[in-house]
Amino acid sequence: MQAVQSSIVFRPQAVNELKWTLRVLYYKDEAAVRCLHAARSHSWEVSAIMGDINYTWLEQYARFSMSTPQDAVYAASLASLRDTEQARVMLTAYNEHLRADSLQTAAVYFMHSVRGLLLGIHYMNAMCDRVLDISLDNIQLHLVVKDGYPAFLFQLIDRTERAHPAPPNEGGHDSNETASAARQVMLTSYYREQLRPLIEGVAMAGEANTGQMWAQLASILRWFKTLATQMDITDHEREAVVQGYEHVITMSPDILGLRKNLLKFKPVEIDSPYQPGEKTLMKSTCCLHYKVYGGQDYCYTCPKLSKAERQMRYEAILASR
Repeated sequence: MQAVQSSIVFRPQAVNELKWTLRVLYYKDEAAVRCLHAARSHSWEVSAIMGDINYTWLEQYARFSMSTPQDAVYAASLASLRDTEQARVMLTAYNEHLRADSLQTAAVYFMHSVRGLLLGIHYMNAMCDRVLDISLDNIQLHLVVKDGYPAFLFQLIDRTERAHPAPPNEGGHDSNETASAARQVMLTSYYREQLRPLIEGVAMAGEANTGQMWAQLASILRWFKTLATQMDITDHEREAVVQGYEHVITMSPDILGLRKNLLKFKPVEIDSPYQPGEKTLMKSTCCLHYKVYGGQDYCYTCPKLSKAERQMRYEAILASR
């Protein structure tokens, strides 16, 4: 199976907006650094043919690996993390390099990696004619460390492409509503049967709040919806992305094991110090970056900052550029 060739191209006018959105979502995240470098050179281009699974996209954005990493410092079945003891082993190995103040913080910070699973399912749900099995049982989790920073990779065990229940570009369905409903079932099932037990297992191991962990996924969901509007994809695919987003932010919180669906949030715009005169979005929740790597500053976009603190950070960032 080979990566598909052709192109998905970002519209030039969208580059700056996406560039700063990535700063909001992936502060000091290695994948974001690669994306930012691409944005600065206006080279937002990824190989793909409409409807075919874009393996390069999955590797670059969702952290999927199609081969076994040779330099992993930890590896385990992703499904094993449903078990509290196994999840604690993972968090302990992770925190040796993350240097968070507690396993609780490490558990919440692990959601930076879980975002990859979310991107993977939404991407295939809305933009592919076939799908891969990205269930917990079919993924081997690898922890790699580069330049002192840890990152998780998701290696697929079985890479067989399977039929999509409702391909976004395929005609012949009884109605658009029927196809949309089938894609919604696909998303609901993944959130309830894959993401929820993973998050609950890791939360219990780190004695973390599951709501705080789920809330970490809200911004990446909105980012993916924004991303789709800036890509040269079909109208059917773009509509499917939006429908998928609207579905999961209005799902019953019971599916997530919560009292309130924390995937939905009200966007708050703030001044961008990286692009003066323009706006950027405040994060939906604190990512706890200030508690890792021995202690860091709050992100400029952190909702915990007061107005005065944010203004001080704004001026400091401007002065450093």
